[in-house]
This record gives sequence, C-alpha cells and structure tokens, in this order.
Amino acid sequence: MSEEKENNQDTDQTATRENTGKRVDPILEHLMVENSDFDKNTIRKRFIDIWEYENGDTLSEEEQYMTLVACFIYNAHNVLDEANVRIDKARAAITLALSKWSLPTREKLIEKEKSSKNPFKTFVEQHQPQIDNTHTWRHFLLEHKKSDEKQWVYKMKKCWFAEFFIRFGRVDYIQTACEFDKIPWEDRKDYVDLKLSNLFANLGSLCQFDYKPKKE
Repeated sequence: MSEEKENNQDTDQTATRENTGKRVDPILEHLMVENSDFDKNTIRKRFIDIWEYENGDTLSEEEQYMTLVACFIYNAHNVLDEANVRIDKARAAITLALSKWSLPTREKLIEKEKSSKNPFKTFVEQHQPQIDNTHTWRHFLLEHKKSDEKQWVYKMKKCWFAEFFIRFGRVDYIQTACEFDKIPWEDRKDYVDLKLSNLFANLGSLCQFDYKPKKE
C-alpha cells in the first residue's frame, strides 16, 4: 500500500471519528459537576470508541438515538467515577445534561400544552407518538394500557437500556436511564402526576408509567 493511500485512509478515519464526536458534543456541553476536575475530552474519546464498537453508523435511527444516550451515560459515569464523584451526584449531573440537551424540543411542546384547554390531554396526544417512536415493541415490548384525557398508562416488559448496561457490566447505571425517561414529566409537574413502577434497575422485567392530571 502506498504512503499516499495510507495517509488518505488515516485522514478518512480521523474525519469519521470527529463526526462521531460531534454527535455527543451537544450533550457534553451541558455536563457540569461542581468542585470536580474531570476531562470532557476523555468522555468524548471513549464515546467514539464505543460508538465504533457498536457499529453506530450502521444502526437504525431509533437505535442510534438510544446508543447516543446510553454511550453518553456510560462514559460520563465512568469518567466522573475516576474523578471521585459520587454516583448519586454524577447521576444528577448526567440527567441534568440530558435534560438541557432535550429542552428546546420539550419547551415547544409544553408551550402548546399549557395554552390548550386541556394541558394533560394535549400532553398525551403529543408525547405518546414520541414514546412509540423511541420505545418500540422490538426493544421495549411497549404496551399502552389506557390513553385518554383522564389517564395514560403504558408498560414495558423489556428495556434496551438495561440490556446495554448489563452487557457492559454496569447495572448501577440502569437507574440513570430511568431518570432520563422521567425528564418529560419533570417539567410538567404542575399539571401532570406520575406513578412510576420501575423494576429494571433491580434487574426486574417490568416498568410502568401511570400518568394522570395533577389534582388541584
């Protein structure tokens, strides 16, 4: 192989890794931990390594979204652990970064909900299609038990995120993915109540979200 061809391959690989890194940059910019000196570049580099290990570029759009979130959670936790950040503090920081990353889209939905005659009903109408797109039957065995203006209940008998962290030997990170799934509710507490039964973090096989309008 000629030196020029080798150089071109190196350049292509560098460009590919940089494009992969750009996937996580919008989340990383929000990761802040008070009184902690950790290296975001290390999180970014390890994210790229695992994305490549998972053949991320060949995955479906739905799987790429989940892999993006899971790889961020996994590598952020690992680097923060190496920086002696307690896991509960790290979990809060990671969840907050994910919340801020997804806030622009969520704000538009919340604005529409609050301006409607029935904010809870509008929340269900808007959020259910999102759940259907991201938590598919294949990866979550998602089932809607009830969905109307008085209650929205859905359960999952499988969790892609739990399987990811089990595969990488960090079952203690499953809870962070659970916190990620609660983010849509956190900003709607003034008009939505949530009763969550989640057994995946304890290696169970069921998770149920039970939403109701908040009682006045």
